[in-house]
Amino acid sequence: MYVFVIKQIFLALLAEDNDDVSPPENFRCLSIVPTQEDILTGERPFIRKNKVSGAYKDAEHYLDVQFRLLREDFQRPLREGITEFLERSCSHKIGALQDIHVYNGVRLLYPIFTSHGIRCKVEFDNSKLKKVRWENSKRLIFGSLLCLSSDHFENIVFATVANRELSEIRRVS
Repeated sequence: MYVFVIKQIFLALLAEDNDDVSPPENFRCLSIVPTQEDILTGERPFIRKNKVSGAYKDAEHYLDVQFRLLREDFQRPLREGITEFLERSCSHKIGALQDIHVYNGVRLLYPIFTSHGIRCKVEFDNSKLKKVRWENSKRLIFGSLLCLSSDHFENIVFATVANRELSEIRRVS
């Protein structure tokens, strides 16, 4: 509850008074999955304040405001986490990051063809994650967004976790 309220306050501060400004694009044309531009841009996204009193102009205005706020609520931690990672990697002191987890030694092994589409078997170095209690951890749970990059985020590939086999994760590389 408190985290949600804090995020809403943060987004309200971020949102300019764009209520009378037409959005730069139709929200229905925006990708739900973040794009590389969404994550690496230095520009602030176009969002408007959530109305707590008064009425929206119409249903379209309401949907636009809510979609953009929800999308920013989802993308901001990833964008800020990657920015923080890149800033720290220059000093070679990564340490714990607030909004993201970084996994090293990630390798895409082979494709798996399922009735739900093509999946890819992934392997990563978990030797430094011995203390993680995977059965209780929210790390890499089904549906988690993964942001893969091998060149310090010059290029990004997004994926989601489709399966997490605890027995395989526990094996230390």
